[in-house]
Amino acid sequence: MKNQENAARIVELVGQRAANIFTARGYCCSESVIVVINQGFRGDLSPELAVRLGSGFCHGMGGAGCTCGSLAGGEVAISLFLGPRQAGGMKAKEFEKVAKEMHDRFRTRFSATCCRVLLKRRKEKNGATCKELTVGGAEIAAGLILEQRPELADLADLDFLAIRESKLGALGRKLLGRE
Repeated sequence: MKNQENAARIVELVGQRAANIFTARGYCCSESVIVVINQGFRGDLSPELAVRLGSGFCHGMGGAGCTCGSLAGGEVAISLFLGPRQAGGMKAKEFEKVAKEMHDRFRTRFSATCCRVLLKRRKEKNGATCKELTVGGAEIAAGLILEQRPELADLADLDFLAIRESKLGALGRKLLGRE
């Protein structure tokens, strides 16, 4: 029971931290999700590489309005920790099921996966904001990672996940070259 409570708390912290980075640093949804999952679970990407990796998924694949960036970022994030082409990764067929589950859970939670559709719903006041989608993508990815690799809960960087940055602080770090 304690492990489930711990995992649930980590998933919540991941979502909160993704929302904070989205707002404070001005990262797009995909960048925020990848950065938080990578650092939150002590992945091997540098923060700079993690954010660069997510940049092409912003605004539904570079503004095309296709797959929501937070879903795409979540898929990248689960690949970093569960993908078959790494030490300790899942078998390809098993990982495909988890990747599909990421998609399906996102669609169930937000009723769509297409950025264009999600934004239209938001404009009609009938859908989630980009920040809420970012939280959802991060939470779903973190949950799937912990379901498959519960030992990562013990490795989670709770200090990183608990930080709440301000826009001004993030700007200052950027100007000083510390981001």
